[in-house]
Amino acid sequence: GVIEVYEYERPVFKGFKSRGGRNQEADEEEKEKNRQDTLRRARQEIRRIVNANVGAYGEHYTAKFLTLTFGNKVTDLDQAHYEFKKFIKRMNYHLFGTKCGNLRYTAVVEFHKSGVIHYHVIIYNIPYTRVEVIQQIWGNGWVWINKIDNVDNVGAYVCKYLTKEGDDERLRGRKCYFNSRGLFKPFVIEDEKKTEMIKRSLPREKRTVSVAYENDYTGITIYEQYNLNR
Repeated sequence: GVIEVYEYERPVFKGFKSRGGRNQEADEEEKEKNRQDTLRRARQEIRRIVNANVGAYGEHYTAKFLTLTFGNKVTDLDQAHYEFKKFIKRMNYHLFGTKCGNLRYTAVVEFHKSGVIHYHVIIYNIPYTRVEVIQQIWGNGWVWINKIDNVDNVGAYVCKYLTKEGDDERLRGRKCYFNSRGLFKPFVIEDEKKTEMIKRSLPREKRTVSVAYENDYTGITIYEQYNLNR
């Protein structure tokens, strides 16, 4: 139910690689710009992938947004990821009777001020399961369930956590979020005639965002978001 429309001043070229100057070390300003571009793309991807999967697995499954904490104050990212992978396997076995990857999820890593790691995880295809059961399966600390039943743009809601932590120094060179295999992908239409036809059919009262910004490659970009769930 969430539709995003991009209009570019200049053509978008895919697969283009600039020549020259790429072997020289970028100055700090360019490095910072590259980090911000990477974070922007990550926000875009996670927003789209979440909205493409929430409510997509039938009426017997619901999407739940969990926070998983470490009571033993784990600060090492590799150790935390190891425990998270074990949790996913145990959840698969508990819910589906197999350790294979039937569970569909997106997870965002967050550091507490103290350096302790926790995860924000949206599971897309979980049948009703009490939080006490999930906490026992997790086995590392407290588990909270964030209510998203009345959230009409869950992707944007989840992005708040990525916004806070995506530029953390401790995550430089590491993924600040990850997805399970087998997720539905957002549907992208690039044909100009089709996009114009779709845009004309979108009800204006459903438009939730309308902004314009400048991009080094595409010039002035107009971004609009329509939420048909409202």
